[in-house]
Amino acid sequence: MASRRLAVSLAYPRREVSARGATRLDLRSLILLVGLLALAAFAGVLYLSQASTAAALRYRLGEVEGEARDLTEQNLILRQEIADLGRLSTVEERAARLGMVDGPAPALYVACATPKGDLATAKGPAQPSAAGGNQGTDRDLWQEIVSWVGLVPRPGPNQLAALNAEHP
Repeated sequence: MASRRLAVSLAYPRREVSARGATRLDLRSLILLVGLLALAAFAGVLYLSQASTAAALRYRLGEVEGEARDLTEQNLILRQEIADLGRLSTVEERAARLGMVDGPAPALYVACATPKGDLATAKGPAQPSAAGGNQGTDRDLWQEIVSWVGLVPRPGPNQLAALNAEHP
C-alpha cells in the first residue's frame, strides 16, 4: 500500500504541499528583491547627498576664485598708485605745494650738531671758568680748538642744536 500511496502522491500531488513549496520560494525571492531595492534606494540617497555637497563646494570655490581675482586686481591698482606716488615728478609737485623751492646748483648744505641724551634734560655746554684754567681732559681741549676754528659748531647755552653751513 505504501507504494501505491507514493505513486498516487507523485501522480497527483496535494495542493497543500505544492502551494507551500511555491510560497517558500516566492518569499525568498521577495525578501531578496526588497533588500536589493532598499540597497539601491540607500545608494541613491548617498549619491544625491554627495552630489549636492560637491555642487555646493564647486559654487563656493567659484565665489572664492572671484574674490581672489578682485583682490589681485585691487593689489595691482594699489601697486600702480604707489609707483605713481614715488615718481620724481609727483614728489616735485608735492614739494612745490608745500612751498619748497629748488636751491642753486652750488648750494650750501647745513650740518647740524645735536646734544646727546634727552632733549628735556639737555643742558648747554659747560662755561669756561673765570680763572681760564682747563679743568677738562685733552679731548675737551681739542673740541674747544675745533669749535673755535669753526670746523664743528657748538650750541650756545640756550640752544639745543647748532647749525653750520658748508660747501659740499
